[in-house]
Amino acid sequence: MDPVGYELCTPEGDKGGGVRATRGFEIGETVMIGVLEGDVASNDSHATQVSRTRWARHAGLNPKVNHSCSPNCGVELNATGACDFVARKSIAEGEEITFDYAMRNYSVEHFPDGCLCGADICRGSVTGWKDLPAERKADYEGQVAPYLLEIDRELAAVV
Repeated sequence: MDPVGYELCTPEGDKGGGVRATRGFEIGETVMIGVLEGDVASNDSHATQVSRTRWARHAGLNPKVNHSCSPNCGVELNATGACDFVARKSIAEGEEITFDYAMRNYSVEHFPDGCLCGADICRGSVTGWKDLPAERKADYEGQVAPYLLEIDRELAAVV
């Protein structure tokens, strides 16, 4: 069995390269362990929100994982503050590993050309947590960065 479980895959169609599973993963299994490379001054197309007010870059193949509006992975913060990807569905060998960028970024404004995920429930654009409908947020419960829920609670308290 492949101990790592994933590899870089080549671009297909309009999508850039991504990351593919080289073995199967069960629901709840950690697929990729996140490692932070360093902080960045503000949000950009390659930044990851890692707290309410902080952005950073992830090292390794983590930044190569593509967005999907129907992702097979969720997000959990590890002890370093980096985002691990955890299977929310069974993932077969050869399947692309995906997550919803809204699972770790409150605002996403760097993908103006629309979403290319091809999911049946595609939103049509890559959006952040703030733009998700309530039912999608509920579907992602327990699989998103906790600071996103903090922001929602703070904003609800102000209203």
